[in-house]
Amino acid sequence: MRRALVALATAAAVLAVAGCTPEVPEPVAAPSVEAAAALQEEQAQAVIDDTFKELKKADKKLDASVLGNRVDGQAKRARKAQYKLKKDNKKYELTDIPSEMQAVYLPAAGEWPRVMAAVTEQPDDDLTPLVLVWVQESIEDDYTLVGWAHMVPGATLPSMPGATSGTTVLDMDTDTIDPTPQQAYEDYLKLLRSGAKSDLNDSFADDTYRQRLFAARKELTKTAKESDGEFVDTINPDMDGTFAISTADGGAIVFAPLTVRSSISVKDATIIIADDDQPLVDGKIKRKVTYTYADFIVMYVPGAGADTLPGVVAADHTLIKLSAG
Repeated sequence: MRRALVALATAAAVLAVAGCTPEVPEPVAAPSVEAAAALQEEQAQAVIDDTFKELKKADKKLDASVLGNRVDGQAKRARKAQYKLKKDNKKYELTDIPSEMQAVYLPAAGEWPRVMAAVTEQPDDDLTPLVLVWVQESIEDDYTLVGWAHMVPGATLPSMPGATSGTTVLDMDTDTIDPTPQQAYEDYLKLLRSGAKSDLNDSFADDTYRQRLFAARKELTKTAKESDGEFVDTINPDMDGTFAISTADGGAIVFAPLTVRSSISVKDATIIIADDDQPLVDGKIKRKVTYTYADFIVMYVPGAGADTLPGVVAADHTLIKLSAG
C-alpha cells in the first residue's frame, strides 16, 4: 500500500525572528562641510512615503499589478505570493513593514546605479527590524524598493557614511577590501550549497538563515530517503541585481537577491501539499514537488584590519511557488 507523505518545506518565511534586538548605528558624518549625497533627507523621505503609498494601495487590493513604480524585483515577487495566500486565507498576515525608519543611509552623488538603504522600526516584539533597499538604475528612473530582509537576531550593522557624503556603490570585485564583496558572497553561496560541514563554515559569522536552511535540508533529505526518493536544493544568485555599498569602516554591505529551489521526489508514496500552501501550487503534484523561494540577504564584509568575520546581518526566505516539476 502506498504511504502518504506530507512535504513540509515552508518553515518560516521569515528566518530572523525574536531574540536580541540588533544594533542599528546612525550614519556617521563625514568631515567635509559640502553635501555630496545624491539625496538629502527630505528627498529620501519623499521616496519612502511614495513607496509606502504604493505598497499600501497594493496591500488593500491584494493586487501585485499595482506595484512596479516604487516596488519591484524580489520585493514584488514576495508580495505577489503573499497576496495569493491572503486571498485564500483572510487570517494570513502579510509581512509587516513599518513605514517609520530608525536609520536611512543616503546614496552618494556620482555614477548610476545608486542605492539607498534604511532600517525600519521593530514591527513587534516577535520580529526584528527590516533592512529595506532601493535602487535607482539611471537618472530617468525612480528609486525602487527591490528587496527587504529581517535582521538576524544579535547582528550588528556597521557604521555608515552620513548625509554629507553618502554611501558609494562599489564594484563587487573592488580590491580595496579583502575578501572582495564578490569573493565573500560567492564563498557564502558555496557554503549554502555544501552545508554545515563545509570548510567555509568557519569563515563566516553565525546566522539563522543558513542554520534553518541546513536544518530543513537535513529533515527533508531524511523524509525523501524513507520513501526511496531524493531531496535537492539549488541556489541561484541574481548577480545583475546584487549591489555592494561602502561602510564607514572601509568595508561593504552586499544586498543580494537569490532564488532557492528545493525539490523532493518519492517513489513509494504520494506527496500531499499542506492546505496553507495550496494557493501557490502550479500543476498537479504527485511524486515530485519543487518549492521556489524568493530570498533576499544582506551581508556585511568588514574593512581592512577588522577583527570580525564577514556575515549575513539580515535575510528573508519567502515561498513563492510550488510546482510539479
